[in-house]
Amino acid sequence: MTGHNCPLCAEPYDDRNGLRVHLEVEHRKSEIVTTLIDLNAAGSDRAADGDRTTVGDEPPAPPV
Repeated sequence: MTGHNCPLCAEPYDDRNGLRVHLEVEHRKSEIVTTLIDLNAAGSDRAADGDRTTVGDEPPAPPV
């Protein structure tokens, strides 16, 4: 059973590595970049105080 779905196509994955492999194999860089820019513009990846959200114990991704 998977715990997460790809944010671009809803394909299930088990962990961060599974998502990374899926994104590298199934999605074009331009598609990923466009989605990230759209999400950033909508403010969906930011908490109310401006901090980036993280999953589990993983550090936040570097700013774009």
